[in-house]
Amino acid sequence: MTADQILKGIENLEIDAGVSYLEDAVLTRFAGVPLYEERYCLLVAPDGPLKDRETIDWKEAAQMPLCLLTPDMQHRRIVERHLREAGVEVVPRLESNSLIVLHTHVRSGKWATIMPARFADTIDHPGLMQAIPIVEPTVSHTIGLVTTQREPLPPLVAHLVAEARTIGKRYGAGAAD
Repeated sequence: MTADQILKGIENLEIDAGVSYLEDAVLTRFAGVPLYEERYCLLVAPDGPLKDRETIDWKEAAQMPLCLLTPDMQHRRIVERHLREAGVEVVPRLESNSLIVLHTHVRSGKWATIMPARFADTIDHPGLMQAIPIVEPTVSHTIGLVTTQREPLPPLVAHLVAEARTIGKRYGAGAAD
């Protein structure tokens, strides 16, 4: 589900909780429990022209042949905002609503993508991909569990919130990676 679909589902009591970006606009209408901080990397094939790079900036990342998530995805809107802040507009060569599909296309060596660094670490096997941290500026966004602001919460949702708090503490939610 997109972030907008998750929030609408919670608001309409169609779902009890979801994982989404904890931005100020979300937290004014919903309760949120931070889980982790999302940072970004440029994912490329390991034998490409950037094979010796340890970092890259947003402007240079935009010069790559990018495949990105579709515009209805919150991640895409965040990436575009940071690219605009760096003074560039990007027109991706390929779009998908799946990070797995983007990962697969990058493995071909013809494209690059911007994705959450934790996701890149999770799905990569050593040597198949190169995740280059995007810096200048280094940005992060808090990802967390979103629920309604009602009390008391249903027992299952209350238990989920408690577990989310434990996970958030373990992964240093709100702190830098």
